[in-house]
Amino acid sequence: MKVSYKILKKYLPYIESAESVSKDLIMHTAEVEEILSEKKSFENIVIGIIKEISKHPDADNLSVCQVDIGESELSQIVCGGDNLAIGQKVVVAKPGSKVLWHGEGELIELKKTSLRGVESNGMICASEEIGLKEQFPQKGPKNILDLSFLNDDAGTLLSKALNKDDEVLVIDNKAINHRPDMFSYMGVLREISTINKKNIDLNYENIDFSNLKTLDVENKIPSKVKRYSLLSVSNVENITSNQDIKTIIESAGHSVKGLLIDLSNYSLYFYGQPAHIFDRDKINGKIEVRFAKTGEILEALDDKTYNLTSNDIVIADQEKILALGGIIGGKSSAVSKDTKNILIETAHFDQAILRITGKNLGLRTDALNVFEKDIMPETCHYATSLILKELQNNFKNLTLDGYFDSYPIKQKKVTQKLDIDFYNDLLGTSYKKEEITDILKNLGINIVGDTLEIPFWRKELTTKADIAEEIARITGYDKIIQTIPRINLGAIIQNPIYNLKNDSKTFFSHKGFFDVFNYSFVNNDLMQKLNQDTSNLVDLKNSLSLDATHLRGSLIPNLMKGLQDNIKNLSSIKLFEIEKVFYKKENNIVEKYMLSGVMVAKKDIVYYDLQNILSDFFKTIFVDNFYFEKCDKNIEFAHNGRVAKIILRGKEIGIIGEIHPSVAKRFDIEDRVGFFEIDAEKLLSGAYNKTKAKDLSIYQENNFDLSIVVDKSVNGRDIYQTILQTDKKLIQDIELFDIYENNEKLPGKRSLSFKIFIQSTESTIKDDVKTNLIQEIIKRVEKKGGSLR
Repeated sequence: MKVSYKILKKYLPYIESAESVSKDLIMHTAEVEEILSEKKSFENIVIGIIKEISKHPDADNLSVCQVDIGESELSQIVCGGDNLAIGQKVVVAKPGSKVLWHGEGELIELKKTSLRGVESNGMICASEEIGLKEQFPQKGPKNILDLSFLNDDAGTLLSKALNKDDEVLVIDNKAINHRPDMFSYMGVLREISTINKKNIDLNYENIDFSNLKTLDVENKIPSKVKRYSLLSVSNVENITSNQDIKTIIESAGHSVKGLLIDLSNYSLYFYGQPAHIFDRDKINGKIEVRFAKTGEILEALDDKTYNLTSNDIVIADQEKILALGGIIGGKSSAVSKDTKNILIETAHFDQAILRITGKNLGLRTDALNVFEKDIMPETCHYATSLILKELQNNFKNLTLDGYFDSYPIKQKKVTQKLDIDFYNDLLGTSYKKEEITDILKNLGINIVGDTLEIPFWRKELTTKADIAEEIARITGYDKIIQTIPRINLGAIIQNPIYNLKNDSKTFFSHKGFFDVFNYSFVNNDLMQKLNQDTSNLVDLKNSLSLDATHLRGSLIPNLMKGLQDNIKNLSSIKLFEIEKVFYKKENNIVEKYMLSGVMVAKKDIVYYDLQNILSDFFKTIFVDNFYFEKCDKNIEFAHNGRVAKIILRGKEIGIIGEIHPSVAKRFDIEDRVGFFEIDAEKLLSGAYNKTKAKDLSIYQENNFDLSIVVDKSVNGRDIYQTILQTDKKLIQDIELFDIYENNEKLPGKRSLSFKIFIQSTESTIKDDVKTNLIQEIIKRVEKKGGSLR
């Protein structure tokens, strides 16, 4: 948003400088990116009068000009312009000034130079070279800017001659996107006056059109065009606009084109309401506001032709398209120098439709940018009044011939309760009621008793917190005294799942697992690969894609997909995840956390590696009284005989095992795949138990290995317990590290290899104590039908 300091100063005479305004806006409202000084931009650039012209002796396309720039001697300048003439007033950039070379790139500083052997003291400029291309469009690529229409003498500063001594504040749009009112002079003026605690005598123009006859217009899409107004005015001319209108339009970066065209831009920038003016004499019959018909075209004011679709809003008469609603007008009804009778259009178009139309057609206009902010329909009437007021100031014989205003659903007035205590509590302040109400009144908020009536231009103020923010913003955030908040510190209640997530991520990461975070969706193909039924899964009514048709009932499917995607690059890989799963149960949807993992390894004991990893994990989170027990039920994707239930305090909390080789191959995996899946909430029931501290032994730990041969029907856990019961004080830990099966050497049997850790709290373990322990273990194992290998 660009605003002229001159215009601000006209309405707010107490402001001291553009810098002071910039500071106020930065501290209270939005960042001011820069202050553009027109005077500085045209430094050392003056009006010159060409006195002599001769051909360059060594360049056919160059001329040598003797130019009067108000100094004692004529200045010699070499120029390539093709419209030079003696007596012509031109723009002369003297040495030391900065220009755009051929209107492109960065500013360059001019110096005295020699062109093809001829001295040149400056430059005769084209409009594009001094940033005035919009205001003075070039007629040809080599045309210099002809200012012969000016009455100024040679040597007059260009900034003075063209009234270019303003300063323009560039307000950062990103900070005011939620404030449609700030995309207008009205909003900025109101903001500055409120910051300075001053009343501003600036109200919207409001002319009554109710007595005028109704124009022949129909709004066929009132749900998409909430308001559409047309005012018919006769006996006007497209004269030159006054200086204020010129300043407002030019500070926004546009050129003035005559009053009847400029007034639509004036409404846009001053009130923040886009407007359009049609030449009434170029319109045939009834006017309709409707969607375009496929195949209709618009020859637009930008000299381009647009092919329209049935999703584009248009204004049309009975023969042609007049305008693309809210975006750009058409040439067929454009105002010209001969226009005498006009229609003034103000409207409120659906912002979503305009955005899509603009994107599809590759069109961006200032009107579209403002409509996208969702301005309020109330502004339409005031903008029409503003334009008419300016016309009445210029044409005493104008007449009003009719009016149309489609506004079926009026906007409801937004109100809130005034709550001084809430504002102060939220801000940590102690403002008095009078201080707060003064701020709110300056913001345009009407206060009736304890009710706040929010003005239509501040519709975003919907909550008490919004009002509190306005108070803090206008007062100044830097004025709020910092205080230490008072809170009642009670016991911190930690979420057990949160603790389990953190501990599992730390543990499994240290064990070489990758922590993954998959989407919560699966599809039929993925489930079929795992031989799983989808009948108990939760279907998605509006699935994002064919890959996401159900909510996952297990973490294993997506973990297997993760293995498939990564196995090509890694010879072995481990993945784990702790997240929610969902499934149907008795017409309800169950939602719970699961902890799952998968790992690929070439060796045969991947299942037992996983058992040892889980055993270590359970110890990490203080789980006791757990064991693994043979699983008799059928797990669709698992290898029968290589699946176990995980038992905690006598209850099953999960399963551990190997993926069936045929299932693994469907995921392009040839090696063994181990898996586990644990109900996290059941695991928590036995986790983080308080344990009694005991002294660490000062004596060395010892260990030894035993390989025990048992029948295949013997549960490994029984042998584990048998060894442990031999001497609980001496035996600190037991680890199953190998299982060997060979039907030729050990028919019907298998060998279980254990590593047994022993340590005493009383003395170093001597060899005879260790030998006696081993013999006792062997005796107990033999009673269970086992033997030492």
